[in-house]
Order: sequence, then structure tokens, then C-alpha cells
Amino acid sequence: MLEGTNQPSEECPSKLDPCPRGGRVGGVERRLGSSTFLSGDGLSSVSRGDSPGVWKGSIVDKEALEGKVILVTGAARSLGASMAAYFESVGGTAIRTDINPAQGVVELDVTKIGQWESVVADVIREHGHLDGLVNNAAAFFGARPFWAETDAEFARLLDVNVMGTWLGIKVAARAMAPKWRGSIVNFSSTSGMMGSDLGFAGYGTTRWAVRGLTKHSAADLAAQGVRVNSIHPHGIVGTGMMPVPRNRDDEAARDAANPMGRTGMTDDVSSMVTFLLSDRSTWITGREFVIDGGATLTCAL
Repeated sequence: MLEGTNQPSEECPSKLDPCPRGGRVGGVERRLGSSTFLSGDGLSSVSRGDSPGVWKGSIVDKEALEGKVILVTGAARSLGASMAAYFESVGGTAIRTDINPAQGVVELDVTKIGQWESVVADVIREHGHLDGLVNNAAAFFGARPFWAETDAEFARLLDVNVMGTWLGIKVAARAMAPKWRGSIVNFSSTSGMMGSDLGFAGYGTTRWAVRGLTKHSAADLAAQGVRVNSIHPHGIVGTGMMPVPRNRDDEAARDAANPMGRTGMTDDVSSMVTFLLSDRSTWITGREFVIDGGATLTCAL
């Protein structure tokens, strides 16, 4: 339902959308599989970008992160890599980290506090400050029935998704607090906003835990000027959770499942995270931000 690992069925046209809709919502007709929408004001068009994570028509503040140093975990590939590039395009300095180091990527196992302390100390030594942390790194073993999930897998999910986030908040906040400023963005999921019977019990539990950790740490750190918020994406194309569609029919099917007539792009997530890292959100903390095109609007949150 949430990560795109299940096949569509007759009962549920897309497992990505727990509350599927048809082709007409509120009197607005969508031409499924295209980017043309018909409304009472006539036709208007928006276009996908030249690369899979981009949706043209977004308003981009090219100086949103000017002068800010942002540490991103899980940034060797997928959404983490896309976000790091986006942050740099709006003036920021992105410190890419990952458990699998590569060129331009610093090694960081988020479950090891010693590595966290070393990486953050290096950032302070080189740049003089750390302004933002994006806790993006996560583990996921695929959708499966509750009974099929092993204890070892669940323990690993807790270690990476929850303990890794906990350690990141603790170490980064210590570096941010002396300057009385800083923003931490924790990645959860729409599976951290509702229940699911589609095989995400272990993973979803850790996403709920991140949501709670975000609220409690935000309350504790507010007096030090450190803000903590959580992001809850739903089926973003071009990431490890949802590969690029194989053909136009696949793309049309995915688009049809969403109330807004398209699937989420990496820039949809990057732009929201950028806002939360920027000085335009300095009075926002401890909140959840769902990025799903309305897919979960009629579900209990």
C-alpha cells in the first residue's frame, strides 16, 4: 500500500492508495495518464521535468538554504541523494552520509553513536556550524504477513529506523544548541499515520515510533532553539520504495490512484524538507507533514 511493493488487485486498484478514487473528484475531471486537467476555468497544463523526480511548475526559492550546512543520512542514492542535490541548488551545503560510502559520501552507520559524534565533529571543524539534520536513512525488508516477519528483522528495523534517528537527534542537537538554532527533519511515512493490513507491521511500527520521538524531542529541545519535525511521504517515484514506471500504462495506473492525478516526485519531498530547514519555518516544531497528494485524506489519521 505505501511503498509500492504489492501488485494491484481488483479490490484495490493500487496498493499505493488505501482509499482509491475514480476519475472525477469534486466535479473536476482528470485525463488519466496525462498532465492535463479540466476545471471550471478551462484547461491548464503542468509538465513533468526532464528527470523522474521533478515536477515542473513548483516555486523554488534559490536562496532558501543560503549559508546553511545540512547533514543528510542515507544520501548515497535514491531520495537521500536527490534531496542533497536539491539543497545545494537552493544555496545550502549538503554533507552526504551513508552506511555504504562512495565518492563524496561520508561513511556513517546511524546505529553507532561513535560514528555520529565523529561525523558531526568533522562538520563543525570544517564549516564551523551545523544548521540542519535530515534523518533519512532507514531499513525496510519488504511487505509480508505479520507472522512471516522475523524477530531479527524487527530488531534491525528498530535499530536503524528508531535508534538511528534517536542518536542523530541527540548528537546534532548538542552541536546546534550553543548557537540557539537548528532544524531536524525526521523521515517517517504515511504508515506512521495509520494502520495497514498489507504487510507493514514491523516497518510501520518504527514509523509510528519516529513520529512520537519527533514530538517528545521537539518539546525538550524547543528551549534551546532546536526544531524537530517529521515528514510522512507516500509512494515517491524514483526512490527505492517505488521505481520509475516501466511504461506509460504503469504510469497512468499509478497516477489514477491519486486524487491529484499524479504520483509524488522527489522534488515534492525535497521542497517541503527545504522549507522546514529554512528560516521561513522558525516557529514550526513537533509537527507532522504528510506528502501524499491527498491519498490518505479519507483514512483515519
